[in-house]
Amino acid sequence: MQVIGDRYEVLGVIGRGGQSVVYRARDMRDGDLVAIKLVHGAAGDPDATERIFREIQSMSRLRGGAVVRVLHQVRTPEGALGLVMDLLDGEELEVFLARKAAASARVDPAWVVRTFAPIVETLDEAHGAGFVHRDLKPENVFLMSEAAGGGAKILDFGFVKLMRAPSITGAEAIAGSPSYIAPELWLGGAVAADPRADVYSLAVVLFRTLGGRPPFEGSFVELMQAATTGERPSLHALRPDLSPDVDHWVRQSMAAKPDERFQGVKGMWRALVGCLESPAR
Repeated sequence: MQVIGDRYEVLGVIGRGGQSVVYRARDMRDGDLVAIKLVHGAAGDPDATERIFREIQSMSRLRGGAVVRVLHQVRTPEGALGLVMDLLDGEELEVFLARKAAASARVDPAWVVRTFAPIVETLDEAHGAGFVHRDLKPENVFLMSEAAGGGAKILDFGFVKLMRAPSITGAEAIAGSPSYIAPELWLGGAVAADPRADVYSLAVVLFRTLGGRPPFEGSFVELMQAATTGERPSLHALRPDLSPDVDHWVRQSMAAKPDERFQGVKGMWRALVGCLESPAR
């Protein structure tokens, strides 16, 4: 029997990432089922340790409806750090969208409004507290099952940075998922975390959800070029049932220059909801 933190019995693996493993576990004190995100490689790396503890702090400070609760933090004898979190029942948005695509089915705009509203509220709260997610993508939006009460949660604040913390440099500056990375984060050098990066990434997630595909596709280099200099595609062409005004929303929410974007997720969201509630012409 594998036990983490002298308290949590490991029942199986939920998923694996580059530096982490997420386990399904049972709390031996009260029998509750939990998820444990165990992050390896931090023991001998003070910077990595600081990043992980910053993640713990950021998640524990948020109280929005789309937050995954962090219950405890643990450390293994090998030095790996663990976040003990609520065990979620449902599926990633990526799985949902893949199923829709396989059936050639469109996502109902009303469903988008219901599902993403709490995500926007939580991100707005996070930005107000000084945090930026930096890796918003369909894999990091979790759709709760009806049995679990429905709704959606934001996963993996592993790339969260305090906006008042030092800027990051090097490889970490472009950490994230290529199709969803904000243009300014492709440029390298010292890149300060900024809520407008989340505005861009969330807009790409919403484009993918409504349009059935990301706005840009191709190789790593092609994605970088498209994000930083390419023309923004038409969402209305993919969804003629939506108002043509949605293309103006695309251009502003995914503008290459942060200053030309919506400056906050709430403004971006209100504009999209207005488009979704307007009749197609």
